[in-house]
Amino acid sequence: MYRRLFPARRPRGERGAALVESALIMPVFALVIFSTLEFGLAFRSYLTLTNTSREAGRFISILGNDPDADFQTVSGIVGTISLQRGAALEKVVIYKSTGPSNTTVSGPLAACRSASVSNLCNTYTGSALTTSPTGWGCGSTSPDRFWCPTSRKVMLSDPPDYVGVFVQIRHQGLTGAFGLTKTLTEEVVMRMEPRRS
Repeated sequence: MYRRLFPARRPRGERGAALVESALIMPVFALVIFSTLEFGLAFRSYLTLTNTSREAGRFISILGNDPDADFQTVSGIVGTISLQRGAALEKVVIYKSTGPSNTTVSGPLAACRSASVSNLCNTYTGSALTTSPTGWGCGSTSPDRFWCPTSRKVMLSDPPDYVGVFVQIRHQGLTGAFGLTKTLTEEVVMRMEPRRS
């Protein structure tokens, strides 16, 4: 009975073993916990980017040739990405596509990733992402002047244009211990919602 209540003492050579084992296991355990946290947040940023791009594509295809189509779309993207911790919006490109598989990966649309191209795309970076409503509307200095929303084909008889939305964000890691700063991109192409005359 006495032995059950009071366990035997450890032999002299094993007294520091628990401390050494803890010192060896703790860094590995911390690495697993923090790497899980970092990769989880990076995946969350990617999912937010993907969903935001899809919603922006649907939204701008419905707006069609509305004069504020680009402004409203960029404002929505800025609002959604700004709620995401650790993600910073770098670029939004709204472009004219010839079909659902025509993206900015190659061909003439590849130039749109760096700058706006007349009658092809509007590239929004820097101050254009502040979403101030003044200065938009296809004026001579407005950011949406290169492919003006009012010039987009939306009539069923035309046929309607395809519109693409390219979004680029920068994910910054939370702890910085793993160097997990990544540039993430996503793009969606949709056909403009056709309208009858």
